[in-house]
Amino acid sequence: MNFLLLLPIFACITCCVLAAAIFGRGASHRVGRLGAALTIAAAYWALCEILWTTSDDSTTALWLIRAAAVGWISIGPITLHLFLELSGHPARERRAFLATVYGINALLVVLGLFTPWLDEEAIRTSWGWGYRVGPIFPFAYLFTGATFFAGMVIGLRNFRSSLPAAERIQANVLIGAMMIALGVASLTDGLLPALGHQVPRMGVVAITLFACTVGWSFQRYGYSVLAPGVFASEILATLPDGVALLHMDGRIRYANRGIESFAGIEPGRLEGLPIDTLVAGIRCDPPEQISDRECTIHSASGAPVPVAISTSRLNDKQGNPIGLVLVARDLREVASLRSRLVISDRLAAVGQLAAGIAHEINNPVAFVRSNLGALYQLIGDVGSKMPAEIAAKVDESLSEGRELIEESLEGVDRVAAIVRDVKGFSHAGEARPQRIDLNVLLDAVLRVSSPQIPAGCEIERRYAEIPEVLGAPQELQQVFLNLVVNAAQATESGDSIRVTTFREHDQVVTLVEDSGSGIAPEAIERIFDPFFTTKAVGEGTGLGLAISYQIIASQQGRLSVESELGRGTCFRVELPSLGDEELEVESG
Repeated sequence: MNFLLLLPIFACITCCVLAAAIFGRGASHRVGRLGAALTIAAAYWALCEILWTTSDDSTTALWLIRAAAVGWISIGPITLHLFLELSGHPARERRAFLATVYGINALLVVLGLFTPWLDEEAIRTSWGWGYRVGPIFPFAYLFTGATFFAGMVIGLRNFRSSLPAAERIQANVLIGAMMIALGVASLTDGLLPALGHQVPRMGVVAITLFACTVGWSFQRYGYSVLAPGVFASEILATLPDGVALLHMDGRIRYANRGIESFAGIEPGRLEGLPIDTLVAGIRCDPPEQISDRECTIHSASGAPVPVAISTSRLNDKQGNPIGLVLVARDLREVASLRSRLVISDRLAAVGQLAAGIAHEINNPVAFVRSNLGALYQLIGDVGSKMPAEIAAKVDESLSEGRELIEESLEGVDRVAAIVRDVKGFSHAGEARPQRIDLNVLLDAVLRVSSPQIPAGCEIERRYAEIPEVLGAPQELQQVFLNLVVNAAQATESGDSIRVTTFREHDQVVTLVEDSGSGIAPEAIERIFDPFFTTKAVGEGTGLGLAISYQIIASQQGRLSVESELGRGTCFRVELPSLGDEELEVESG
């Protein structure tokens, strides 16, 4: 039995298992995919060696030796690409350089497969097969060794300066294993065959040493620098909050979709960037513990996104700090709610102020009306006491005076009615339902809302004889005032607002229609949703119709809407009427 065959078999199995582990943990990251590709290349190289060692004829052995070039030549470029990514210099910044490297790699593989320039002949040995190298073999091995060595240099230079102590130890062990693999493979698989000395090849075994060190890093530290996807990126991607893993120097190791959406940056483009480009004031070395610090993320669109930042230290299994976990909670909805609560508080304060003003206006209005009534009576008395010849001369003036006083009394009565309606709106009202005449209530609503109606907009009342309804007057006033004000805001001079009431079976129906701008079809479905508004930012809270809908529903009614862009809107309020039997029960 050829015991030397056990070495490539062991190497192939080990590399396959490790490639599956790295790919399973880091498939969503370029570093993880490159780490898996590196070990797959080594496994393929070992498989070809197993097959050519057990081959019976030189032709098949030579073909398998040439096929192995796909694996061993590619190891160098993949290693260089891998450590460029690990060093914090994303490969996209060196796209042209890597394209050239991979182009040379592909050319050498093609020449090795289809020409004798890389491997000329398979040579029978006591342990299997050796090979006589071709004219481009030194260049191919130099290319692989140079790119492999360049990756090591980049890794050593950057890891020593940017990685924390725990990760630096792991990286140094991995690089050391790779350097040993490079030295052994260069000697047994490259230099000695080029000089004509056939010895057992140890290249794949040396690469397996590197694979074992990666497995060791998983066992000891719980992760590997070659597989950042061990941090459950699939779970993190589903979170609505933004999550980022940071290096000790503040560079972003990983960012989930949430924080990418906050930043407005394409997936994968945040990795390697300093966290200061998104959020200022995050200290990573030493790691800073933060709990719900409110700040803003600078989005690529230019609009700041309010977030609450929390951080915690990320340790390996040995308790060594290796970075920082940053969680950003979206506060845009919270900020909007705060703004709306402030508006609500202001409206409540305005309501209280209006109630107080209405109460204070009542007294002067009362004595002005009383004085006007007395003046009207005095003019009548003066006219009756004058001599006939004088009364005939001043009768016209006295009549005009009485008309002026009557008009003034009518104006004072209108002021008193408006004050009474405003006071009624601002009053909390009774929780117990009352009998309500909707026609009277709608007149009060139209009087209060008259300052909101544009000049030149016609108000049309179409009231029918309707039964009373049972409900809370202040709540229904709030509903109809909101509908009328919304209609006024949708109209301009020359438009019209029509308020219609009628009875339909056992329901009292009220229509508030306008000939204004209308509502878009996509907005109709959400018109009663809380905080949804079709008005400009700062002009509406999005609560009026939602509250109105709930009020009507609580009184066993129904609120619906029909609208067409450019042709107006119609809100329909249906409330159960008080039938004859109910009226008799109440009166009894």
